[in-house]
Amino acid sequence: MKTMFCRRETKILPAIVIFCAFAFCACSNIAIEEDDFFTMDTFAKITIITRKAETGRKANEKIQEICKEIEDRISKTIETSEIYKLNEFLKGENRGNPFYLSEKTAGLLKTAQYAKELTGGAYDPNLGEIIDLWGINELNAEHKLPEKDDFYPALERVHGSGFELAQTGEEYFLDGGGVSAKFDLGGIGKGHALDEISDYLVEAGIPHALASFGSSVLAAGKNKAGNLWTVGITDPLNPEMQCGYISATDKFISVSGGYERFVTIGKIDYCHIIDPETGYPVDNDLLCVVVVTNAPGALQDKTARERLKNNGALSDALSTALYVMGKEKALKFYNTTSVDFEMILFVKTETEPGYEIIPTNVMFTEFYV
Repeated sequence: MKTMFCRRETKILPAIVIFCAFAFCACSNIAIEEDDFFTMDTFAKITIITRKAETGRKANEKIQEICKEIEDRISKTIETSEIYKLNEFLKGENRGNPFYLSEKTAGLLKTAQYAKELTGGAYDPNLGEIIDLWGINELNAEHKLPEKDDFYPALERVHGSGFELAQTGEEYFLDGGGVSAKFDLGGIGKGHALDEISDYLVEAGIPHALASFGSSVLAAGKNKAGNLWTVGITDPLNPEMQCGYISATDKFISVSGGYERFVTIGKIDYCHIIDPETGYPVDNDLLCVVVVTNAPGALQDKTARERLKNNGALSDALSTALYVMGKEKALKFYNTTSVDFEMILFVKTETEPGYEIIPTNVMFTEFYV
């Protein structure tokens, strides 16, 4: 089953998921608390369904705290964050020594390392320098192609980087000896936030909620009518239109697509997703990839929940990697991997409407004109 999809609001802002809620009923004993806020360079929308409004309000406050803590910890631009300090450490004279990490950041780097190995490098957490050279995150800059003297050494550092995480007692550290490329966890950070939000909802005993971070979504439990959450899928070539919707419960949903966010150089639009092999923005036969993984839920037993930990971050990494792979490699990966996920591929075509939709085992309803 699956969910979601995004639309581009501006050239380089993350896509905003459009939610469609069907068959809502009037239930006087249910409280719905919603919150909107800006975090991790995107707009977040949280919906909490509980029996008491105060419970929902406290949950929304806690979720904002979770998001702030994560952004302060893994941002590569906030100078007090662990990732910023790690990047500074890796380019300094102490690079060969261990760099100590918090348990949460070490866990996220383990997930990133696993995703890189799983996808054969199609997802890579060490693209920070390449992303900077393309100016992907510079909102108002005059963009230009990277200088060759900067680009090729940076790409060589990406290809030559690897990292090992270790633990001594309660201390976690990264062996910096094999790493020289800059970390950027933007492609996995929102999924990481959804993992932590999911953990909190389970601990708080809140089964029903919806959390959206642009192109990353958690659909927990059911909507207020007791039905599956329904999420509108935006037409990647016509952002004002929807091309269908997906129904989901206890799912993480991630979208990666070239139309969401891009920079323009010499009248050419370059998407924000970098191919780690070439160092260039992806340009292949895909418009978009939607990935759905199972999420822990408050009504599941502990054993089931433990199996699904970190699936939010993994969903983010997979959507990026599959988009980088292109259609044939993405389908091969899906058909051969042991990882439990579903996907929707939006494949470019020469005929109307300009793409073919290839869903796997998802509850997807397509609109027809």
